[in-house]
Amino acid sequence: MYYKFLDFSILVIVTIFFVGVLAFDYPIFGLSEPLIVIPYEWKLFFDVLIWPLVSLLIIDLALKYKKTKNPKKFIKKYWIDIVMLILIPIFSAFKSLKIGIKIVKQLKTAKMGAKAAHKSKKISKK
Repeated sequence: MYYKFLDFSILVIVTIFFVGVLAFDYPIFGLSEPLIVIPYEWKLFFDVLIWPLVSLLIIDLALKYKKTKNPKKFIKKYWIDIVMLILIPIFSAFKSLKIGIKIVKQLKTAKMGAKAAHKSKKISKK
């Protein structure tokens, strides 16, 4: 029973969090305006919502590990949950630092430009 309640709680929080992403972080998806309009006063709520989600995921994994009691079997069976738990805080850090697709594209363009300049220097020396 605890497992079903915990899974349902995680699903609800993930859904609410995704609604916040669609409302406030729409440029990440390349959109010019939000798909869902929510008053800006709610932004802090959606930004903080990540931490209860991470806490529930930790509790969920701890219960699953306690149930499995075998580290190899646990990792093999619940590897996606472990990866999700690791990636959520990383991506939320990127979100809070406002590193979006636009900046990543600019960095890739600069990298390609530097490579092209380096190659052209090599070719001109020969």
